[in-house]
Amino acid sequence: MLPNLNDPVWTQIVTGKKPMRSNKATINLLIHGNKMSCERDPSPANVKQLVAKTYEFFAKYESIFPDEIASILK
Repeated sequence: MLPNLNDPVWTQIVTGKKPMRSNKATINLLIHGNKMSCERDPSPANVKQLVAKTYEFFAKYESIFPDEIASILK
């Protein structure tokens, strides 16, 4: 089960404060893109948008990425 959208873990993942590695290129591209976007624009509005995008991605593909979701929950 995914953490709630308002859980601070999503902000930590998006900003790179909670490292997340995967053997899936899709996840790595998402995480890397989020981190780069946060470096360019660290505004709360941008971070909030990236959190929503990341959460929606994991919610949509929850059954495909169980290992990655398990790492979010740690």
